[in-house]
Amino acid sequence: MTDLFFPLALGCVVAVCSALAVVLVRRPVYAAISLLVHSLSLAALFALLAAPMVAVGQLIIYSGAIVVLFLFVVTLLPTGGRELAPSGSRLVLALVAAAALLVALAAALTAGAPLAAATFDLGVAAVGRALFGPLLIAFELTAPLLLVAMVGAVVIWRRHEPRPRIAAKPTTATAPRRLVMHR
Repeated sequence: MTDLFFPLALGCVVAVCSALAVVLVRRPVYAAISLLVHSLSLAALFALLAAPMVAVGQLIIYSGAIVVLFLFVVTLLPTGGRELAPSGSRLVLALVAAAALLVALAAALTAGAPLAAATFDLGVAAVGRALFGPLLIAFELTAPLLLVAMVGAVVIWRRHEPRPRIAAKPTTATAPRRLVMHR
């Protein structure tokens, strides 16, 4: 166990720092890249903790598909980022959310660790039965949820985009234009 301490600690530090970078960086592309680093560090942690199937799922689903989806949405967004500037109400809401997370963490730590199952099957068939059995509806509802989130992000960003100026009525030219060449 002691030989895994330093790789686990390093993976945890990378995961926490990259998660903070997702929230704190001002450019959306950098946030998406930080999300990729976070997802890869979680996959490494799963691999270190002897959960290879979860690690591969993390790599394929989150590091591959979800981060690519986020980068696609970021490319659709207009430039600017005025909405990302911290304001007073955003800071208050962030502090309230941080306090709620700390209370939830304290409650989870005081409740203790859940009891481990006496026997468990981590084979592909057992995971498939668990995922596509009682969890099928929750698993299938993630696709429309991501689609609605993507459309909502684009709509919110487009709402803050400056409106194009309407040009004055074009004047009708009575004479054809002449090509003037300068020496």
